[in-house]
Amino acid sequence: MLGYCHSCEKRVLTHVQLDPHDAELRLCLHCDTPIVDDLGSVPAADLEVSGYVLVEARTCGNGGGCAAGGCGMRQGS
Repeated sequence: MLGYCHSCEKRVLTHVQLDPHDAELRLCLHCDTPIVDDLGSVPAADLEVSGYVLVEARTCGNGGGCAAGGCGMRQGS
């Protein structure tokens, strides 16, 4: 989610933290300021307009992830 951060003076990506009552708080990804203004979801394509980029996660060599043995795991003998 993006929201307006008054400390950073721009729309920023947010992260979630739980308050003492387990309610979700949205905080600025850059400075941890609580975000309450202009908070909303955006499509992934719109993140670039806000200065962010999505990077596809790399897998281990063979495209199967760590459990597939691409990270030098040895077979049992």
